Amino acid sequence: MSNIAAVIPEAKARLQIQERSIPKPQDDAPFISKYPNVLGSDISGTIEALGPEAERFKKGDRVTGYASSLSNQDPNHGAFQQYTLLNHNATARIPDSMSFEEGAILPMAVATAGVGIFLNLGIPRPTGTQKQSGGFLVWGASSSVGSAAVQIAQSLGYTVYAVAGPHHHSKTREYGASHVFDYKDSNVLTNIVIAAKESDDIIKFAFDAISENGTPEQVVSVLEQQGGGKLVTTIPFPETAKKPDNVEISATAAYRINTDAKEFGAWLFNDFLETSLVNKSFVPSPAIEKVEGGIASVQKALDLHRKGLSGKKLVITLS
Repeated sequence: MSNIAAVIPEAKARLQIQERSIPKPQDDAPFISKYPNVLGSDISGTIEALGPEAERFKKGDRVTGYASSLSNQDPNHGAFQQYTLLNHNATARIPDSMSFEEGAILPMAVATAGVGIFLNLGIPRPTGTQKQSGGFLVWGASSSVGSAAVQIAQSLGYTVYAVAGPHHHSKTREYGASHVFDYKDSNVLTNIVIAAKESDDIIKFAFDAISENGTPEQVVSVLEQQGGGKLVTTIPFPETAKKPDNVEISATAAYRINTDAKEFGAWLFNDFLETSLVNKSFVPSPAIEKVEGGIASVQKALDLHRKGLSGKKLVITLS
């Protein structure tokens, strides 16, 4: 067997298609910080071999997983190749009814949203039938991370106030949002505050899946008008922007499930995600756009992504 990979030979270079040896499961991957490397975090497929710590899995299991080359710099853990090492705490089995393409759009979104909601915002993990209450604002709700945040927040019991483009409103409601607003509306902030008041909700938590071009400041404004709260962003809050004393701001980081929050990662993927996929309280989102050509088309997909996407995620299927 061979392992064809899309390799980045040096910083900022275009990808090259190369043949690599098939990585073998191990306890701990070595830490390297030099090129060449293999990128990619989202992957779904069939388990071919197991390391000693992966006791809950078996060969042949259909899984999705968050590949960790961006955090450990080990090319064996990059998703853009035919055979990839996954940490067991960042891997989840997927139902037989789910395609690998659907499975492949889950890991980064779930990890980013999960870390933000449970670790950054400090919201307790669900236990039994106990539910949270109140409002939860998600800005950029039609994106992969935003739609994951909507689904997780809704499953916890929050009334979700979501901001997205108007052509994504119907889907965003399907994901669990109770109120959906157009980010282009000049009155969007006022409309959110009014809707929360009319529903007798107080929005104390917010997730900004965009986190640029002024969106963090807008979200902060809503929380400030609600008496304060917590905001999690996907990139650091602008240094020049005003930070109200009553709003706590932090940035999520998906890689933490493979570094300082491995136990949380195991719960998120092995427990929460697996269970949610089976009972369909969490569905793959957003829409999938396939890029044909296998590994050789990874650079093409990156170029398409760089041009901008809305309400969809690119997926490459390997033969």
